[in-house]
Amino acid sequence: MERIRTEIVDEFNYQDENKRVKPRVLVPGLDSAMLSERDTKATGYNFLKAFVIDRTKLQPVATKVDSILIKGSKVLGNHPKSNYVEGSLFLMAEAYFFRQEWIPSQQKCVELIERFADGDKSPDAHLLLSKDYLLQKKITLGKQTLSRTIDVAWYKDRYDILSEAYRIQAELALEEGDLDRSVQPYKQAVAQCEDDEQRARWQVDVAALYYRLGKYKLAEEAFAKVFDYTPDILAEFEAQLYRAACLGRLGDTTKASEMLDELERNKNYSDWASFIAAERIALARQSTDNMSDPALIAREREADTSFIGRPELMAQAFQKGMSLYKLGKYEEALSYFAKAKVVRTPVYEVSAKYFALLKQWEDQSRKVAGFKSMIIERESMRDSIAAMTAKEVYGLARVHQNLGNTDSALYYYQMAYDSTWDGDSDRDKYLYALARIQSAAEPEVADSLFMVLADRYPKSVYGREAGSVMGFTSESVIDDAAELYKSGTSFRKIKDWTYASRQYNSIVQKFESSDYAPKALFALGWMFEKEALNKDSALYYYGQLIEKYPRSEYAREIRPSVEYALAKINNVEVADSTLLRDLDDDLYKRAKAGEKGVLNQMIDNNKDALQFNGPGMNMPTLPGLNPNDSTGGSVDDFMKRNMKALNPITLPGSSDSTKIAPPPFKKP
Repeated sequence: MERIRTEIVDEFNYQDENKRVKPRVLVPGLDSAMLSERDTKATGYNFLKAFVIDRTKLQPVATKVDSILIKGSKVLGNHPKSNYVEGSLFLMAEAYFFRQEWIPSQQKCVELIERFADGDKSPDAHLLLSKDYLLQKKITLGKQTLSRTIDVAWYKDRYDILSEAYRIQAELALEEGDLDRSVQPYKQAVAQCEDDEQRARWQVDVAALYYRLGKYKLAEEAFAKVFDYTPDILAEFEAQLYRAACLGRLGDTTKASEMLDELERNKNYSDWASFIAAERIALARQSTDNMSDPALIAREREADTSFIGRPELMAQAFQKGMSLYKLGKYEEALSYFAKAKVVRTPVYEVSAKYFALLKQWEDQSRKVAGFKSMIIERESMRDSIAAMTAKEVYGLARVHQNLGNTDSALYYYQMAYDSTWDGDSDRDKYLYALARIQSAAEPEVADSLFMVLADRYPKSVYGREAGSVMGFTSESVIDDAAELYKSGTSFRKIKDWTYASRQYNSIVQKFESSDYAPKALFALGWMFEKEALNKDSALYYYGQLIEKYPRSEYAREIRPSVEYALAKINNVEVADSTLLRDLDDDLYKRAKAGEKGVLNQMIDNNKDALQFNGPGMNMPTLPGLNPNDSTGGSVDDFMKRNMKALNPITLPGSSDSTKIAPPPFKKP
């Protein structure tokens, strides 16, 4: 088992990920940019994704992972009192973790901790258990276990476990927005540790956090303090490299350049020349006000040619893109964000977000300009052109709102409303968006707009919502489950999935025991699957429905499809008894008797579930279920064909190892 595990770890390249044989890529301001676009409570912690082994990575070693589980079961079954039980429990827990099966992994960790609280694998099991909890969104349990991990690791002198535990604590604090608390775990570790080499590593971690937060003065002082201890070559290089970066950002470019020269002359650091080249680019950028300086562009091209696809150079491209973006040079910033998202790096996700938004800004700006330049000869076309122009301007306003440009968003929302005519069916939407964006800065103006909206469009969805905000009549106040459901359905029909999701979720939160709660979860799942085309979120809400209301008619209808889909997603062969669990005992007995195939019986017995026809929902029938359907093929073929289209997913936050959290819907 140990030998096989080593082969698996080699395949995953865990040496680079866990033992840091090369410097880290630190990007100032990246954490703030990621926090501004995410709701941690809704989407989970972003850094946890690094712990998940995806299917493509697992596939080459899947047989070996299974072998560990088989061998571990034999050890536990045949030699339950041997000295190999503790190690077998941990290896099995880790194997389940590799397979994204958090519950079995959690159970093995708990078993190990209960039986071998003082064992050599106890720190490893505690750390793995905390990851299991966090990936299931059991945040409180995860934090408690993480705290116990630190205590056990101190007792066993496991500094590798301590470093990982402190890093997770710091990342949790960062993503929760508590930036000051993020450095405390490392400071405490430095104060308690007696090993000067380990203290140097943790001191680098303290300085790195300050650097990431853009606190360059504190970071420079912390990097300098690393040499009060005994740093290894990696800690030494990181401290000098990023101390030079701090000095450059503080304006002392001369001293920063001298430090980089010294690093280049030191042959011990020759393998990390790309990091020095990246900081040279950053220093050159800080030494000029002209982002298009030919010398700077030449240095960037030289580095790109010498070190193709290196994460540290992608980080520099991202930082320059952000600088250009803040200067309002969107066209130039677009090319740098495109470069920064070529390969998976720490800046990939944020770069991809800004690239998509700026690309949308570019396309819609071009369309708006095209509409404005049109010479309209026929009067009958004026209203149609005005409506199309307003629609594109509204899209432009949404882009600016997502970019955080509130003033620009306000300007374009106003333009969208002003540029169209009263008969435009979307004009109430433009006015509602304008009122909402005003509500934070100028609530009195927003109230006036809501009043106008409720007065002019009393029967529209947005008019009724405005009336609800203003509390004009008792009918306009949505205070029960039926009204919330009706409101959510209205928003869904006009494809405003943000507000539909909000209304449906309000039912689940406020009226948990009502009949509308499972109905709302069903509606959410159907909406994301069939209209928003987000199967991950659809499965999340279907999973919530099955978990919270397992005996409801909605859960019974959807369970077979969901379980079969999840099995296919994870490439798991599901036993008949598992697939038909809690559904129909008589069906299962007849299947075992060989009367009819299990899958076909399940389909016959649960047609409503597969057609997604919830009571009162009036959902469309899926193609392929009708024997006369033009698509042809059996129902079994239909299921397999459709389930294969789903992408592999990870669904933290529940007892089911295959659930995922829905994407955030923060802005209209």
